[in-house]
Amino acid sequence: MIKIPTHVNSLFKLVYRRGRRLGLAVLIILLIEQSWTAMHTTSLQEFQAHSHNLVSLTAEQAASEAHYWLETDQIVNLQELVNSLQQQPFVASAQVQNRYGQNVVESTSLSDTDEVQQALTVVEEINNETQVIGYLTLTIDEALLLQAPVKTHAYLTFYGQFLLFFAIIAGVFIAITFNRWRYRSSAVPTK
Repeated sequence: MIKIPTHVNSLFKLVYRRGRRLGLAVLIILLIEQSWTAMHTTSLQEFQAHSHNLVSLTAEQAASEAHYWLETDQIVNLQELVNSLQQQPFVASAQVQNRYGQNVVESTSLSDTDEVQQALTVVEEINNETQVIGYLTLTIDEALLLQAPVKTHAYLTFYGQFLLFFAIIAGVFIAITFNRWRYRSSAVPTK
């Protein structure tokens, strides 16, 4: 039987332990990266859903106000409502139609909706308790709607990457410190 010298045996054990720690560290980094990617995608989808909910809420509120102006046949106030809606940077156009779909008013400074890259059309019914009396149609430029949330998301992602980098560096320093303590305590000769 071949006897392996103890210094070679301890060297193999040391390499095996270090390799095992390195493998575990790489696995943890991959797990963090996967979690980061999933969080990144989910948060962007949440930003988009929240922005769409705000547009829907704006349309509902405007339809509620348009209900009063349409029933009392106050076209001037309807025109002011539509123009104020169109003042929002993400609203390309706004229109109010009667129950037959004929335009009653539309925004005076209509943007060229053909230039809108990602158009989102929101149609909200204007109704009293029993019947539909008209429709509010908003054409939304989705790129402008999502511009601020995407910018915020990119900002948070940028600084989140720095935090992950600093966490990795902190982990390296902690590992080095524990290794030093461990080898110091094992280097003390026993009597």
